[in-house]
Amino acid sequence: MATSNLQAELRELREQMTELKEVIGRQAGRAGYDVRHRASEAWHEAARTAGTVADYARDGADTVAGVARRHPAAASTALITLGIIGGVIGYLVATSTPAKRDRWHWN
Repeated sequence: MATSNLQAELRELREQMTELKEVIGRQAGRAGYDVRHRASEAWHEAARTAGTVADYARDGADTVAGVARRHPAAASTALITLGIIGGVIGYLVATSTPAKRDRWHWN
């Protein structure tokens, strides 16, 4: 009698485990679909944003090129000024950092 009750309980537990496996499988399938769908939406949004940024950069470059064509002297003066400022900043950064001594230094 006790073994038949035990076998019946084991059979019931196996059925419950099978049912749980099926439920977990369905939920995992839905979660996978949701993740793929969200990733796809994020990818499309990123592509659209990148296209917008590229268009904005292209428009800005066209504007700068148009100004440079109309005012070549001002454009060259601005580029030379920016080059000098960049050189000064580079020199200041290079001289402000302590020199790193390594074994290949000949001082």
